[in-house]
Amino acid sequence: MNNKNKKSTELWTRQLFSQSGAAPAVRRGKTYFAHRYHDDPIEREQTPFSALFSGAGKAFFEQESTADNAIMGEMFETSALNKTLAPEGRAYPASDKALSTPFTVLNCYDETPDTKTYRLARPSGSIFDYLPGQYITLAVVISGQEYKRSYSLASTPSHRGILDITVKRDVKGGVVSNWLNDNLKIGDTVNVKGPFGKFSCANPVPQKILFLAAGSGIVPIMSMLRWLADTEARVDVMLLLSFRSPEDIIYSAELNLIAARHNNIHLAITLTTDAIALTPWSGLSGRINEKMIAEHVPDVQERAVYLCGPEVFMMACKNNLLNLALPTEQLFCESFSVNSPVAKAQDCGLSLPSRKKTGNYQIRFAKSGKTIAADGQMTLLELAEKSGIMIDHECRAGACGECMVKCLKGNIEMTDQVEIADLDRKKGWVYACCAYPASHAVLDI
Repeated sequence: MNNKNKKSTELWTRQLFSQSGAAPAVRRGKTYFAHRYHDDPIEREQTPFSALFSGAGKAFFEQESTADNAIMGEMFETSALNKTLAPEGRAYPASDKALSTPFTVLNCYDETPDTKTYRLARPSGSIFDYLPGQYITLAVVISGQEYKRSYSLASTPSHRGILDITVKRDVKGGVVSNWLNDNLKIGDTVNVKGPFGKFSCANPVPQKILFLAAGSGIVPIMSMLRWLADTEARVDVMLLLSFRSPEDIIYSAELNLIAARHNNIHLAITLTTDAIALTPWSGLSGRINEKMIAEHVPDVQERAVYLCGPEVFMMACKNNLLNLALPTEQLFCESFSVNSPVAKAQDCGLSLPSRKKTGNYQIRFAKSGKTIAADGQMTLLELAEKSGIMIDHECRAGACGECMVKCLKGNIEMTDQVEIADLDRKKGWVYACCAYPASHAVLDI
């Protein structure tokens, strides 16, 4: 490694550990950046970071580009990796969550015919810290109206100056996703809040992982995979992924490249459409089922499983995993629903199941003094909004924790897929976006 690259690598290493003071690491590895994060046989022209900025931002990206394209030294074992991130159970950094800051579009990539990845960075060049697998809320103005949508980050925190979001076109008419695909271009500015979410393999890093994903559910999985690959974590990783056809495989070239370069990462892809009979394909076919999991992941009971995809896919995989005796505490889920209504979930956020219970209740908001009738079909967040009471929120699906409120009296039920600490639940805390009244109730808002 020449002196210039060595200096850049040392700078990058110091930046990575600046939050925690962790000791430099114990073994060397490589980080690749030519194609998003890893070399790709398909060369793409990329706009230099520094060309889009001036001043401090320009200097930052000129400096970072040297380190990004160099061979990175001093990679980390899982124990050291944990020290570079937030303390367990805490999103990182909490102080920035409520802030909406402008990001500039550095580049755009076509992943599939209907899916694009947008690379973003702060014009100031300042760092945006997050955990692999988390998501952000994006605010854009369309025809004079501001829309907010949540998108999982596809990028890895090991490249600290940039964010990648991957957006699939919505054939049913999703306003924001389709607008982004049609209009967002290099040099444009969008406002970003976050990071949010608890779907991450960090803090602590498991020794053995199974990633299960379908379609766009690969996005947060890719963030975690890139992070594990970049840092050369000593983790046994198995990916079992489902797509409709070869043309629909998001990150196809990079997935295969990562698996080829890392002997601890194993990849299996299955296709579900009948059209594969007309297309050369040597991989698996059919939907992921219990038999497929057992054959390709015989030690599934020993793994932490990260599951992401459409709700039907999620439910089927959960049942399969339980039948294979996977301990429930080893299963981590994030439901992905591109076409969910905005009132229920964001374009790339979590989706909520339909509500079947009904009743006639009175809900009183103690601090505002307002009372509203409820039939058990609207969430506490929706009831508050209907009453003109504002509750902080982001994802509207129980992932970010921004809408936590306290029930002072009464019975409140939350959807099964939402996780909240037992101690918080016993004290009456609930997520307003996923909580429904099951009796008369008094809320501390």
